[in-house]
Amino acid sequence: SMMSYCSTTDMTRKSAQRILLAEDSIQEAARMMYSDPKKTAVLVGIFSAAGSFKYSHRRDYIRDTILDNRLEPRLCSLKEFIRQTEESPHKRVCQVAYTFVIGAGGHDRPTDHDDNEPLTVDNDQFGNSEDDCTYLNVMENMEDGKSPTYLKFGANIANQYGIDYITKMDDDTVLTHKNFFDWIDSDLPPTPYNTRTYGGATRPSRIKTTLYGAGEFYFMSADLADYVGNVLTAGDRLSLMNSRPIEDLDMGTFVFSNPRPIKFVSMDQKKIWSHPKKTEDEYRTEWDATTKSGWIPRKQVFQWNFYCKHILNGGCF
Repeated sequence: SMMSYCSTTDMTRKSAQRILLAEDSIQEAARMMYSDPKKTAVLVGIFSAAGSFKYSHRRDYIRDTILDNRLEPRLCSLKEFIRQTEESPHKRVCQVAYTFVIGAGGHDRPTDHDDNEPLTVDNDQFGNSEDDCTYLNVMENMEDGKSPTYLKFGANIANQYGIDYITKMDDDTVLTHKNFFDWIDSDLPPTPYNTRTYGGATRPSRIKTTLYGAGEFYFMSADLADYVGNVLTAGDRLSLMNSRPIEDLDMGTFVFSNPRPIKFVSMDQKKIWSHPKKTEDEYRTEWDATTKSGWIPRKQVFQWNFYCKHILNGGCF
């Protein structure tokens, strides 16, 4: 790993335990226990698409709101994150790298990367290129392999650039900076203390008899992203998918196919995002409101009334 903890030698094991029990924040406890604790680093992939004004316009107003790093220097584009890491990893200011994720392959490309062709390309299928986009070398799709291909990409750069978690987010999801960074500092330990961690807003699957994180925002540790994107083959993932592919449900199935225990983190009781905000007015209004308050109303940990009704009726969940 590029960065590691350096232990403070004059602290006893007992006093260190007291700090961990007393502190709400993992980062605060780490600063008291170690002389140079590693800050948890997160890659946020915002799913978008090429060839449509709707998506390019969304990218523009997302950049103007939640991605404006003049408001939060710990947030930057993946390109800038890589630059800072290569220049001086221990002095890196950026902690969260974002990228818009676009399926840029033509109709001759698979929907899930399953060959020896490059994983990414330099521009979209129309010849356009934006600095803060990642162009996956698969045909654009929502349910059939784009997400695992993105996780493969994230896992493949995680070790080199010290990324601990890979996050997938919809482009109609509004993050709040205050809650987002509080969550990272308070609840997300860095590698290797985060092994097989996965979470999001809790959803059940009747057919697959498992849990999954809702597609509006879910995350996993880099090792799990590697498992989904690299250890599982495209054929493995196809055999695990629901008969009618459902992106977030299938992702949970992929994750829980790991033979080792999975640490599932429910994000329902501590909301750091709002969803869905489909129009620019809705998005900016929510951004303005959460920027001022930093607070999003708590949801039920599990929405029994909604899901039990569908499950009892033999729904597709």
